[in-house]
Amino acid sequence: MKMKKPDIFLAITMCLLVLAAVLCIVILFVQKDPETKPEPVNPQTSSTDSALPSDSGAVTPSGSEIVVPTDSKPAVELKAIDEAALKAALDESLKGLTSEWQVMVIDPALDTHVESAVNCKVDAWMTANRMTQVFIMGTVFKQAQDGTLKLEDVLADVKAMMTTNDTYAADRLTEQLGGGDAAKGREAVKTFAVDNGVKLGFNRPLTGNSTAKNYVSAAYCAELLNKLCKGELVSDAASRQMLELLLTPVENPEIALDLGADVKYGFVNDVEAGVCICSMGVVQLPNRSYVISVVCNEPVTTDGAKKKVADLVTLVKPYFAEETNP
Repeated sequence: MKMKKPDIFLAITMCLLVLAAVLCIVILFVQKDPETKPEPVNPQTSSTDSALPSDSGAVTPSGSEIVVPTDSKPAVELKAIDEAALKAALDESLKGLTSEWQVMVIDPALDTHVESAVNCKVDAWMTANRMTQVFIMGTVFKQAQDGTLKLEDVLADVKAMMTTNDTYAADRLTEQLGGGDAAKGREAVKTFAVDNGVKLGFNRPLTGNSTAKNYVSAAYCAELLNKLCKGELVSDAASRQMLELLLTPVENPEIALDLGADVKYGFVNDVEAGVCICSMGVVQLPNRSYVISVVCNEPVTTDGAKKKVADLVTLVKPYFAEETNP
């Protein structure tokens, strides 16, 4: 039967309305929040890989916020060193020596202290001269922070003192710390030591023939370096810069060390024949560091004491090396 014109128009209108409705549905679906749109599934990834981690800062069903823990752990979880075994090894190494010896070892990461001494106490005053250099450097950075002096004006002398054992540079810095008065400068360095919980007997210039003596102890020297390694000496930024200076290879070191190609280390040494053989420094292994300070007074022989210092520094290394940690 032939359709009338009105029927044809009605059919066309109905078709257009249906198409419009379908189009609206499609548009609404496409414009839906894109963040809820499911991501394509990677066949190589398990379903648990895309799950929300428990520490992502999400909200629990009860409405309480999940606290994100601060990542304060080191990249490698460090083992505690075997303190008893290390002390026994140090004691054995010092056994039978007739000179006065002090050794202090510190683990800055876990704040572990191991000490050994023979014929004296580890914190007793011992004669030393250039061991004051780290204390001088710290005082320079403290006064620079306080605005008493400009670091750029004295940095060349700090570098010379730390990398070439330039005692003249150390004496110039001491004068600067006292505003041109060396005695006041030495008092400023001693005050800096006390303010950091340690002591220093700074009574004479590092050069010259003064009858006065400078005094340190292995315990105090190591503790100062411990604060340096922990970023607590003056400030974190200053500690980093001072540690970098300490770890700069020294020209013609008076005590030779062989700790391996993968080890970075920096030491201040003091070798005065017949008087003292001293060393304080930081050893950086691939996963951790250790501080060691050794002071010997009235060594039987200079070369023998220098070798003993080197042996003690090397003896400590396996207790901090992860692959051989007892």
